[in-house]
Amino acid sequence: MSIKSRLGWLLVGWSLLILLTANAIIYVSYAKLTEDRELDVLEDAGKALLKMRQDLSDPEIKPFLKSVLPDDGMIRILNDKGETVIRVADEDDAVDFLPLLNIEDKDSEIIKINGERVAVFSAPITTGMPTKGTLEISKNLSDLDEEIQTLLVTMLGVSGVLVVAAIIFGQLIARRFLKPVSMIGDTMEKIQKRGNFERITLPAKNHDELYQLAANFNLMIDSLEEAFAKQEQFIGDASHELKTPLTIIENYASMLGRWGKNDPELLNEGIHAIQDESKRMKQLVEQLLDMASIQKQTFELAPINITDLCEQTAKRLETATNRTVNIQSGRECVWAQTNENKFVQILFILLDNALKYSEAPVEINIFMRGSKAVVEVKDQGIGIPHDELPKLFERFYRVDESRTRTTGGSGLGLAIARELAEKSGGKILIESKLDIGTTVTLELNIEPERQL
Repeated sequence: MSIKSRLGWLLVGWSLLILLTANAIIYVSYAKLTEDRELDVLEDAGKALLKMRQDLSDPEIKPFLKSVLPDDGMIRILNDKGETVIRVADEDDAVDFLPLLNIEDKDSEIIKINGERVAVFSAPITTGMPTKGTLEISKNLSDLDEEIQTLLVTMLGVSGVLVVAAIIFGQLIARRFLKPVSMIGDTMEKIQKRGNFERITLPAKNHDELYQLAANFNLMIDSLEEAFAKQEQFIGDASHELKTPLTIIENYASMLGRWGKNDPELLNEGIHAIQDESKRMKQLVEQLLDMASIQKQTFELAPINITDLCEQTAKRLETATNRTVNIQSGRECVWAQTNENKFVQILFILLDNALKYSEAPVEINIFMRGSKAVVEVKDQGIGIPHDELPKLFERFYRVDESRTRTTGGSGLGLAIARELAEKSGGKILIESKLDIGTTVTLELNIEPERQL
């Protein structure tokens, strides 16, 4: 059974339960109130007769008793032996029953005689008679039972109509409220069959939870479409990047196979070219694997002295590149919440870019700004055009394609650095001016105890 049908029947079930409960309360309350009312009427009449000073056993009192006789009722005066002295009744509907003896006080109740209910008021007569006696006033409740029965039939009939209406409206309401869910299901089916990214048309009104669900579905489709487009672009860019070194390797291998054995200069050139392109391809594959693994990794962050790490990393690069990296820090130690290995990886990427595109010494500034630990990597290189800055973190993006061969860049370094920084709870910012230089800023959170 679909959720729409289940919700519709659930609404019907709850409506039926509420309706039956209400009808039961009305029925029982009405029956009880009418019974109490009839007993009160008999009791009031009986009390009035008991207050009379006349002899209730005198036959001449019959006309008066008939005047106060309730409809479908009977009045009996009994002696102390339980024998009927006077009986006044509506003979069409009155019900005879055995006298209620041993009455010591006024009492009213409903009894059942031959399948019919009778309301009875009984009270001892202590004055106005030669001997002790009993007053009984009764009323046949058949008319009242018919009214209650009519009420019951009417309520059942109305309930039946309301149940049918509840079934119809329950299904309509369920269909209306679950329309966004159905639209989501239909849209997902279309996406699966056609392979296109479909959206749900949102209503202009009724911005309720289901509207929000449909809106979130559209946002999810937008994200999926964007991710799919990026994936296609990534695959195309990666294929292009791998195709270039493979083509070079293939061409040099073909040249070496034809003429390399007899041409030492060509042999030496081919070997170096194949080695260089193999290194580039290996580096590119490693970076691609890094990009894929970063998405799945969860970094364990800890308070790290980033001043020491910057000094150690700078010394390694100075030794490896024979270049100068200057470090300036306003504090002896700056601590940040990060992952040691990932921080060093980010710093290597930033310093490597700075050294590639600048012949002057590179500068590292380490300081605290508010609740952030900041590392600035400055170079005095060729700079980056302002309109190119937002694209720097895109995968495989290069400001100048012509300088790729000389620098050996693949366009993945800054993309990897940003991913690592965000995974560490930080961010990377870039400022640059053409022919002046570039400043890359890494911001990380500070350990709470060390913020003071």
